[in-house]
Amino acid sequence: MKPFYKKRKDVLEYFDDEKIRRTFRFDRASILFITELVAPHLPKRKTKAKRNIKPLDQVLIALQFYATGTFQTVVGNVLKVSQASVSRCVRDVSLALSRQSNNYISFPDDLLKVKHDFHNIARMPGVVGCVDGTHVRITRPFEHEKAYVNRKNYHSINVQGICDAHYRFLSVNATKPGSCHDSTIFKGSLIGRKFINGVFGNGFLLGDSGYACATYLLTPYSNPSSPKEERFNKSHKATRSTVERAFGILKRRFHCLHCELRLSPTRSSSVILACCVLHNIALDRNQYLDEDELEDLADDDNDQPLDRHNENLSDSLIRRLGFAKRNRITDNSF
Repeated sequence: MKPFYKKRKDVLEYFDDEKIRRTFRFDRASILFITELVAPHLPKRKTKAKRNIKPLDQVLIALQFYATGTFQTVVGNVLKVSQASVSRCVRDVSLALSRQSNNYISFPDDLLKVKHDFHNIARMPGVVGCVDGTHVRITRPFEHEKAYVNRKNYHSINVQGICDAHYRFLSVNATKPGSCHDSTIFKGSLIGRKFINGVFGNGFLLGDSGYACATYLLTPYSNPSSPKEERFNKSHKATRSTVERAFGILKRRFHCLHCELRLSPTRSSSVILACCVLHNIALDRNQYLDEDELEDLADDDNDQPLDRHNENLSDSLIRRLGFAKRNRITDNSF
């Protein structure tokens, strides 16, 4: 005689609309959209009792992990799923979402609109994105442990993000250990090489003093000496704050990025990238955060100023050209 198992509850029917939104950070329609997106890439998942876990249930389990950062969640209990099964669902959904990153995280074809949107913030001309790094805490890895210790003395992944004026991520690199400097990550990244090679024309990024000033990435004046330079810095700060707020929204929406990810660096990277994909999907589908969740969104992981002592001749020339471009913009616009 075969054992009798109770039918799994339909969580979308079990929870009301407000609880669904608070628990999963998405409404019903958006959850179904995400499930359709990843279902073809999810393996058939079974429990020890040989019962299938439906793609929808796998997505719900992963979404609540992203929202809370804990493996044994309310959804896992409602669905009668073990912690091990929850962990595997999070892994599979994260990988499936990561595979969609090129479709949801990219620079648009119309850079003129991006420049216009940034100009409307504080009159800064020519900006196509703001770049910054944020640290996501991870558990101590077994391999290359020292590389993941950041300047604040905890293990992390240093996540590079570039966003537009509406907090949408245009580029994300979530593979570098916490000891890597923001400027080093940018120069070695694919998007960094594209900017260095002039793929984006005369468009440029805004970055803080942790980056080297260049024609494709402008930093603020370290010691402004005129009212024009002070106005440039004020505009730079107001415009660049969009990337800090983007990271703030990301971490508020997906609290697992605020907690310590108890995963290997590789799995942590896929969770971070999956959350960035979901962040852009949330913006596309107008998934709002409550007012209390939107308070104090600025991210405080700004890196230390760049050490110039080991700069070579080529870097020095690039920096001088960047200073010259910054001066022209300051004279013409401020």
